[in-house]
Amino acid sequence: MSTSPPPASRPARTPGEGEGAAPVRDRWSRRELLTLAALVWPGQLLVVAGIMAANAQPQIAQHFHTTQIAWFGLTFTLVTLLAMPFAVRLGDVHGKRRVMLILAAAGLLGDVVTVLAPDYAVMLAGRAIGGLYGPVAALVLATIRDVFPPRRVAVALGTVAGSVGLLSLLAPLMSGWLLDAFGWQGALWFLVGSTVLAILALLAVPETPRRAPSGRFDWAGAVLLGGGMALLVFGIGQGRDWGWTSAGVLGSIIGGTVVLAAFALVELRVADPVLDLRMLRRRAVASVLCGSAVPQAAYFASASILIFLALYPRIPHVSDGLGWSVTRNAVVGIPAGLITFMAGVAVGHAVRKISPRAVWYASLAVLAAGMVLAGLYHRDVTEIIATGLVMGLGGGMLMAAQQAMIVSAVGPEEQAVANGMSALLTQVALALSGQILYAVLAADSTSFKGTAFYHDRAFTNAYFTMAGIVALGLLISFAIPRLRRPTEAASGPAGDIRTA
Repeated sequence: MSTSPPPASRPARTPGEGEGAAPVRDRWSRRELLTLAALVWPGQLLVVAGIMAANAQPQIAQHFHTTQIAWFGLTFTLVTLLAMPFAVRLGDVHGKRRVMLILAAAGLLGDVVTVLAPDYAVMLAGRAIGGLYGPVAALVLATIRDVFPPRRVAVALGTVAGSVGLLSLLAPLMSGWLLDAFGWQGALWFLVGSTVLAILALLAVPETPRRAPSGRFDWAGAVLLGGGMALLVFGIGQGRDWGWTSAGVLGSIIGGTVVLAAFALVELRVADPVLDLRMLRRRAVASVLCGSAVPQAAYFASASILIFLALYPRIPHVSDGLGWSVTRNAVVGIPAGLITFMAGVAVGHAVRKISPRAVWYASLAVLAAGMVLAGLYHRDVTEIIATGLVMGLGGGMLMAAQQAMIVSAVGPEEQAVANGMSALLTQVALALSGQILYAVLAADSTSFKGTAFYHDRAFTNAYFTMAGIVALGLLISFAIPRLRRPTEAASGPAGDIRTA
């Protein structure tokens, strides 16, 4: 069955695109700009929510007198992993906009339950419901390919991916003010309003073509995939606290691996799999997804280093933190956030003429160099701004180039599946990278009044370790074949890839 979109859903050809048409200046239409603006906030809300939630956790733990605050973030992640395969498949069957609106509405309900929770157990239930919003980020990226003409796809992806830089500098400022003025409830009410804004923005996005038949849904595959990934991430996430040899951790990791193996066997036998693993037989798809998950995880995990470094106090022989406020740390991070955004937009333009693989290699080299420099120079404002600019440049290039590679590696009908796979792999890599990071920090720490404080060498080694993980991602990425430019891939058939 053909999965091409119906003629009415194809972007209209503008002057200059047809053969023999007179060349005209390539301008974005008002509708295209509105759609792009509408996709930025829903696609990056998870970044804002993550920053708000992370900064609110200490107050929440004290308010509810709980030692299980790690579940505040882990519950959200586990539900997101469970929901991802369902969301990807249903988006292809019923339209991505419709599915995103339903998920966002569920997320809003979860946000309200979380902020009004009378006890910590109810709060975790709210976080679980809120986790249903998680797959929206992957669906937003897949939507871009469906609603923009081929010549716009790379720039649109770069803009949405790079916008994380702007939000990463604004969210900490807002977070610091809300927490200082209104406590954790103020921060969580802000998330409620943010989800409402995301729903309103999605209403301005056109519906996407239905790229899959509405036949029998692969419930077995979806449950096995979501359950296996959730078990695996849960085991990795609890490894540091429970011990890597504990029965709970080993049982979760082994159980998750067995369930994922069963998922692979099921998916290779069903007619309409929830995730088509046959895609991974293609060198371009497998190498892009695996090669990009590892360095992305290191980049996101490395943000925790600066939080500990900046916000922890300076106590002789106990803690080598800088003792900054949340607001000061956010202000210092403004230059890095700006360059992250600008790098993402620039890459979106560059990959129209340059191979996304070449940009990807450059982004990993810049990011690794920035992390090494941060490990050596992180003791005052000037050093942190300077090294932050290098890491921000590498991070913005990385996120935009990764999306350009996915567009180049798969056809339009596979975009949502590829983004879903990418999100799942990145979550697993992030969980593992985070555990490695905390282990490295703990190796050079001192416990004082029940809290672990970190020495300067811990921060240095943590940055070096994350740089090593980025370098590992670069080695894996050498398997990526030569890719077409996104403008060519967006209008060509799936799998039309010229390998080196």
